[in-house]
Amino acid sequence: MRPRFVLPAALSVAAILLLVSCNRGDLPGKKQSESGQVQASPVAPVASSKVAGKQLEAALSPLTVEQRLEDFDYMWKIIEENYPFLEVNKRLNGEDWLANKEAYRNEIAAVKTDDEFFRRMKFVLSRLNNGHTNFLSKEEYPWFLNAYVQAGFGYEPWINVFQQPNVLARYNQKPLAEQQSSDGIVNDMNSGEAGSQTGKTSGNVKKVIIEPEQIAYLGMRSFAGSLMEMDSSEIHDFLIEVKDYKTLILDIRGNGGGNSDYWRAHIAPLLINKPIEYNTYLLYTRGNYAETFMQARQITRGQQPITSIKDEQLPNLPSEALKMFKTYSKNTDVVIPQESVGFKGKIYLLVDSSVYSSAEGLAAFAKGTGFATVVGGRTGGDGLGMDPLVVALPNSGYVFRFSFEMGLNSDGSCNEEVKTVPDVEADPDTSKPLLDQPAVQKVLELAKSY
Repeated sequence: MRPRFVLPAALSVAAILLLVSCNRGDLPGKKQSESGQVQASPVAPVASSKVAGKQLEAALSPLTVEQRLEDFDYMWKIIEENYPFLEVNKRLNGEDWLANKEAYRNEIAAVKTDDEFFRRMKFVLSRLNNGHTNFLSKEEYPWFLNAYVQAGFGYEPWINVFQQPNVLARYNQKPLAEQQSSDGIVNDMNSGEAGSQTGKTSGNVKKVIIEPEQIAYLGMRSFAGSLMEMDSSEIHDFLIEVKDYKTLILDIRGNGGGNSDYWRAHIAPLLINKPIEYNTYLLYTRGNYAETFMQARQITRGQQPITSIKDEQLPNLPSEALKMFKTYSKNTDVVIPQESVGFKGKIYLLVDSSVYSSAEGLAAFAKGTGFATVVGGRTGGDGLGMDPLVVALPNSGYVFRFSFEMGLNSDGSCNEEVKTVPDVEADPDTSKPLLDQPAVQKVLELAKSY
C-alpha cells in the first residue's frame, strides 16, 4: 500500500476526513484540440525564479471573467475525464454533478472578486462529496509540499505542480531552490526524527491495561507519517508487554489516515505469525492526466484492459466499471511478520465513520483477511490506492487535488461506496469514558466468550 497524505487535525479542510499527465515544456492551460474544445494540458517542469518573477505581477492581478471561466472549464474537464466516483456520488448522495455544469458555470461568471471565485470553486468541488477532493488553502499548501518533499523519489510531479510560477504567486511562496535550511520544509522534515531521539512521545498513542494478563487496549488517532518513527517504539514496547494477553483492542475511531506504512510496518507485522495475502483492485479512467504521476510512482506496469476484469469473478463489481474505466490492476497485498511479538490472542478493531484513507486501508485489510474482528460503525472509505492527483488552475494558480483511482475490495465492491461494514455493529461513540463506551463494552462482552 502506498502512502496517502492527509492533513493533520490542526489544519482542517472541508470534506476531508493519505496523484497528471505532463508533456515536457507545457504549463497547464488552455489548449485547443482539432474540434476547438479546451483540453486539460499537462504539467511542466518547475520554472526558474527569473521566469516566476516576470509572471508574478500578472499572476496576482485580479482575474477577468474570461480567466475565471477558463479555470472553471479546465477543472471541469479534468474531473469529467479522470474522476472515478461520479456514479458513486449519484448512488450515495443523489448528486448528478455533471448535470449541474451550466448552473455552476453561471455562478462562476457572476462572482466579483478572486476570493469569491475561490470560495465558489471550493463549493463546486465539494459537491463531489469525497474527502480526497478539495482545493488547498494558503495554510495547507506548505504542509502538503513538505509531505511530498519528505516522501522523496517518485513525487516529482506533485512537487512540480506546487512549484509552477502562478501557483507560487497565488500561495505567496518561494521556489524550493531559494529556500534555505532554516525554512520550514527542512525543519518539519527533521522534527519526527528529533522527537524519537529524545525519547519523547507524540501523544497520538493511547495504551490501557483493561484487565491485567487478559485484555489490553491500543488506540491511535492518526497515521500521520511524521508520527511513525516516534510512535513505533512506543507501540512495539506495549505489544511486547501484552503479547501473552488473550484480547487486544486496536482503536482507530476518529483516525482520518495519513501514511499506510504506519500500520503496515509498525502494527500488523508485529501481531501476525505467518504472511497474510489480500487481493484488491484499482480501476483507472479513460483520462490521460495521471500518466506522468503513475510513471513516477512506477505503477503503470501490470495494468490490464478493463474487459479482462470479468475473469476475476467479482460479484459486487460496480455497474459502471466496464463503461467508465480503461484499465485495472490486481494487487496482491502481502503482509509479512517482522519483529513479531508472538501474539496468539484475539484482536478487535474499533472503527467509525471518520476512519478514512490509510486508516480505512487497515479496516479493509482486517475485514478482508480476518486479521481482526471489526467492531463499531461503517467506516469512511477511499482507503485503497495512491495519493490524490494535484492540479493547478492555469490562470489563478489555485491548486486542487482529487482521487483518481477506484479501489475495489476483494469482492469487487467499491471501497469508497461500500466502505468497511463492521463484523459486529456497535455504537462507535467516544464521548464517554473508555470503559463506558458502547463499542468497548461490546468487545468486553465478546471477549468473555472467546
